[in-house]
Amino acid sequence: MKKVISSVIFVLLTAFVAHATHNRAGEITYRHINGLTYEVTITTYTIDNSADRCELGLYWGDGTLDTLPRVNGPSGTCSTVGALMGEQISGADLKKNIYVGVHTYAGPGSYTISFEDANRNSLVQNIPNSVNIPFYVETTLIANPFYGNNSTPVLLNPPIDDACINQVFIHNPGAYDAEGDSLAYRLTVCRGLDGLEIPGYTTPAGVTVDEVTGDLIWDVPTGPLGEFNFAMIIYEYRDGQLIGTVTRDLQVTVFNCQNNPPEIVTEDEICVEAGTLVDFPVTGTDEDFDIVTLTATGGPLVPPNTAQFQQGVSGTGNVTTNFSWQTECSHVRLQPYQVFFKAKDDGNPELVDFHTTDIYVVGPSPKNPQATPVGTTINVSWDASICSEVTGYKIYRRDGYYGFIPDECETGVPAYTGYSLIGTTTGLNSTSFLDDNNGLDLLHGVDYCYMIVACHPDGSESYASLEVCAELKKDVPIITHVTVDVTGSNNGEMTVRWVKPTELDTQQIPGPYRYELHRSTGFNGSSPQLLQTFNGNQLSDLDSDTIYVDTDFDTEANAYHYEIKLFATVNGDDFEVGGTDASSVFQSITETDRTLILSWDFNVPWNNYDYTVFRFNDITQLWDSIAQVTEATYSDTGLINGEEYCYYIEAHGEYSGEDMPSPLINLSQELCGVPLDTIPPCAPTLSVLPNCSEGFNLLTWDLPTGSCDDDAVSYRVYYTPTLGGDMELLASIYNLSDTSFLHDELESIAGCYALTSMDSVLNESEITDTICVDNCPEYTLPNVFTPDGDNFNNLFGPFPYKYVESVDIKIYNRWGNKVFETTDPNVGWDGTNKDTKLDCSDGVYYYVCEVNEIYLAGVKPRVLKGFIHLLRKR
Repeated sequence: MKKVISSVIFVLLTAFVAHATHNRAGEITYRHINGLTYEVTITTYTIDNSADRCELGLYWGDGTLDTLPRVNGPSGTCSTVGALMGEQISGADLKKNIYVGVHTYAGPGSYTISFEDANRNSLVQNIPNSVNIPFYVETTLIANPFYGNNSTPVLLNPPIDDACINQVFIHNPGAYDAEGDSLAYRLTVCRGLDGLEIPGYTTPAGVTVDEVTGDLIWDVPTGPLGEFNFAMIIYEYRDGQLIGTVTRDLQVTVFNCQNNPPEIVTEDEICVEAGTLVDFPVTGTDEDFDIVTLTATGGPLVPPNTAQFQQGVSGTGNVTTNFSWQTECSHVRLQPYQVFFKAKDDGNPELVDFHTTDIYVVGPSPKNPQATPVGTTINVSWDASICSEVTGYKIYRRDGYYGFIPDECETGVPAYTGYSLIGTTTGLNSTSFLDDNNGLDLLHGVDYCYMIVACHPDGSESYASLEVCAELKKDVPIITHVTVDVTGSNNGEMTVRWVKPTELDTQQIPGPYRYELHRSTGFNGSSPQLLQTFNGNQLSDLDSDTIYVDTDFDTEANAYHYEIKLFATVNGDDFEVGGTDASSVFQSITETDRTLILSWDFNVPWNNYDYTVFRFNDITQLWDSIAQVTEATYSDTGLINGEEYCYYIEAHGEYSGEDMPSPLINLSQELCGVPLDTIPPCAPTLSVLPNCSEGFNLLTWDLPTGSCDDDAVSYRVYYTPTLGGDMELLASIYNLSDTSFLHDELESIAGCYALTSMDSVLNESEITDTICVDNCPEYTLPNVFTPDGDNFNNLFGPFPYKYVESVDIKIYNRWGNKVFETTDPNVGWDGTNKDTKLDCSDGVYYYVCEVNEIYLAGVKPRVLKGFIHLLRKR
């Protein structure tokens, strides 16, 4: 359908005018009006002396075709020949033509909007016979309610430029997307009749498109001189989804220049908080001292944006003016605003330089953050953003103050700060969040710090708020130590310590009071056992009760979890005020070759920031400190296999809250291990050299070292005679310097081989490669034999053969009668008839022999046909 319609367009439009329109460049853009209704604009650029269409046909992509009127150019009506001059572009032999139409689609979908016109410009260097090639561009419109309404980016820079031979050329389309969608760019092929790639079209060497900035770069034009056409696709993304494309066809004219292009010096990237005035200089220079003229395009200069730039300011050899823009909250978005500065000289030809400045407008940080402890929670609050567009807030938390000062382009809360997202709110005025640690309650003794970020509609984030920190009240006993004093299976000891409550409201909770200390096996406090109760009429009566030594239990095989709780009796009612809990440090050992891998676990409310590893010295009978690490694991290497080594871990930690003891030192149990060689040696590298004629396979190998354990003491050779068969041990070789093996006296050399190495404790390397070899069967029959009883050449049979399982041979006389058959590979025909047993007459006989040859993959038949001369001596 598309081909038929576009061909109709081509015929109709060529009939509209008396002489040709010569298209140089153009594109299609659209603007969403409402619902499924869109306004579409065709923009074309034509040479100065051509007649321009009063209207163009447009294919809407839904099977319909409309004629769009031109809406620009000199006043007046189209003449009878259908042509009217387009809008002249100042300072160029170029006219701009704009055609506009409105269309309503029947439903959501993806539509390819396109137009085709009869002629391109003549003598385009990279389009053969260009004047007779139609001009074609297309745009993809994706109407999808899940993506929201969309309009294409507007291309602010004309698609016509000049380049110089042997000088780098840059063109930028100046794409501005008012909705802030993400744009990407790709070079493509110019298209012609029916939207097909133009036959013979070429892209000159060195032409690329920057996928991010949209710069078309030609590094460098080397000839020929003249006009070249290129095409680029601009992709539009929203939330990672493709929502539309625009294809621009552009033309570049290459000259043999005597002058150099101007150069722009200005900012590359600026990040500002909404409400800040952006103001920076833009300088254009020309080393040939030509007159340099500065212009600018881009989103901030497109109404309703109000950026200021003195367009057309010029100077000889050098010119400077300022770009200024008063930003506001409505400008905040995820994607940058791009301003495209252009410097043009007045040389011959006029040369240009482009420079793109990215301006990020960032939402202001939430102000006046507060954190207030409420029981075992903290209420975080802040002032509503001054930007009414804000859709909600993100709340981040970490243990302890960081001191984050963002760079000017650093939005949100980066992961390197150690802050984690703990919650969100929805709405501009939703400015508080209750942190209850997802229902698990916060911990005493911890300094909880928060930052808040405002969220904007397109997903962009504001600068982070100042950090604000708070602790829960110290109104419960806070556990500080669970340390192993004695390691034993039934005589173990642990010491538990805590600090007393210092902020309990004894007026509201007058007592009497008691502590309860509970213990459970493991890390998490399941099935707790009451160990001890401490009583006091006044809270001060419990001041000395901040330590407990737990004795006579198994500290060797298990970790233990302790919880200290405060209870009070008020008006005869007993209730739990609260408590804290922690586990012991419990280590385990993985035994491997000359190495013991230590790891340890714990569950504590404070932060363990490093660990000292101790190992028992059998000579001094003391514990030596052998390492200090920050992770809960350590590998002790260079040990002797079979010897026992014993260890314990000393953990160093602290609470982030104020007025807490520090450091908190807690010991693990003592644990011993014996390094064992569990690592296989290196796998040998095998090669196999088959010898068909002699019937053997020679295996050779080498043993790599350095990348794996190199303690091999022997090799094992494995073999299977069939492809995919089970490998069986063929030989063991105990001399490491012997790196070859001869597998001979074989009826078939076909088979697969593998090789491993073994160490002294029988660790075997993996089979890293299997090498297979195949037979080279031989079976040939003679063409004459003499069965005359002289014991020489009396039987018909093959020459010496190899790797043949069986045959099926049939021999016929000249009348086609079968005289002999057998399945014996040796054949052995004595020249007699198989039925009569009488001698066959001298003459020529014909045979058909199916030879079943032995290969690695199995027996394969091969058919031989030939003639036999039977001769007897007379």
